[in-house]
Amino acid sequence: MELPPLHLPFLLGVPILEKIAAPIAPIFAGRTGSQLFLTDGKPNKPPLLLRMASNCEDGKFIAALGAFSCRILYANVSYDHMVGWRTSSIRRETELVKPPRRSLDGYKHVVDVEYCPPVLSDGPHFPPEAAKAKEAAQNAPSTQSTVEYHEILEEEMIHGLQQLGWKKVDVSFHSAFWPFFAHNNIHVKNEWLYNAGVGVVAHVAESLKQQESSTFIAANL
Repeated sequence: MELPPLHLPFLLGVPILEKIAAPIAPIFAGRTGSQLFLTDGKPNKPPLLLRMASNCEDGKFIAALGAFSCRILYANVSYDHMVGWRTSSIRRETELVKPPRRSLDGYKHVVDVEYCPPVLSDGPHFPPEAAKAKEAAQNAPSTQSTVEYHEILEEEMIHGLQQLGWKKVDVSFHSAFWPFFAHNNIHVKNEWLYNAGVGVVAHVAESLKQQESSTFIAANL
């Protein structure tokens, strides 16, 4: 299941890119572009990605995620220029700490595993200041207004997604021959070119196996 992006590392933090990206994104990516930059829909209506972090009239998104007995996030801590670490691990910037550099035994490049229990919340909101910031991002975007708007919604999306418990698996390809291929390595997009991620895939397989075993045991109790 796709999770809402909280951060867009491919803009590299360059102000001019952040300023022009939102208004031109729909030209190149259509409706998906405006959804990615949280500018879809009317100014007073929450964008799709915020609604996806909640249960709303459009769908019971959090309820659907909650139906899974286990939710595991695999996150690249660095070198992934498509999906940032804090997005893929649903963390705030202040919650990111320097990850271990050693891999877990038997799972090369998997450096840390953490279980985060649910955090009680009444879910994400779309406050008036967010609607005002969205209108500015749609009609007169600037670096400051866009950043402020994204910060408001990032916090709201985190509130929504953290209503559920998550197992977070941090992955680091810093020692790989081609670390800049992290985005494709983590799921071994091609077994010849991106095989640095075989340890991650092995960890996924073992996690699924453990989940199946626990489900089988519970069903027979």
